Amino acid sequence: MSRKHLVVADTQVKPNHNLSYMSAIGEYIAHKKPDVIVHIGDHFDMESLSSYDKGKKSFEGRRVIDDLKAGHEGMRLMMEPIWRVQENQRKAKKKAYNPEMIFCLGNHEARADRFANDNPEFTGFLGTAQLNLEQYGWSVYPFLKPAVVDNINYVHFLANPFTGKPYGGNALMQLKTVGCSFVVGHKQLLDVSLRPTLDGKMQIGVINGACYPFDEDYKGHQGNNHFRGLTMLHEVEDGFGLPSFVSLDFIMEKYGK
Repeated sequence: MSRKHLVVADTQVKPNHNLSYMSAIGEYIAHKKPDVIVHIGDHFDMESLSSYDKGKKSFEGRRVIDDLKAGHEGMRLMMEPIWRVQENQRKAKKKAYNPEMIFCLGNHEARADRFANDNPEFTGFLGTAQLNLEQYGWSVYPFLKPAVVDNINYVHFLANPFTGKPYGGNALMQLKTVGCSFVVGHKQLLDVSLRPTLDGKMQIGVINGACYPFDEDYKGHQGNNHFRGLTMLHEVEDGFGLPSFVSLDFIMEKYGK
């Protein structure tokens, strides 16, 4: 039996930003009720642990505790509409909505592990395990370990096994390289490719790496002009699903408060 998968692209929650977009995403999920929810990673932005910005003026004032508070608040805002639906169904003695929930850790969450590795005195105090995403109902997959659901590989990005760096190229090139269906985030764009295989089946490759409303200073004006939104795969079965996409602008207009 086919299922419906919803992929939440990189939400990159950080301090001092309006997090209403997280509530709107949660309302959208609660309304559509997908069978599977996959967060593709980079929910906690962890800008205080950015090695790229270290020593620059933009780094001043950043604090790990603020990053953690913002990330947990954003996750709570997204989950509350789902919890509300579940509670209402329980009160009405109906079958509760209980989606399969998978979180694929991204390179921004992995900053916490990298910092602890470089500073061993923080081991057990700071790291991806200490984010405790399981408390929200997620099955958490380590950074770059694919979660295979209905024969579709979900992972933050596809890594070259010789370098550990993300594969370059568009979705079609990556689909040809890895030879199996995938959905990834990381790149701030939307790119999709479908291809038939000799056994009469279909494969799909999707890159969807942004679902946040703010601009990033380092990307400049043109770099910030990219798709922001979610991916839905319908009729998912045996490594293929029919893709549709919804913009964050639409989600906030229809489901925002």
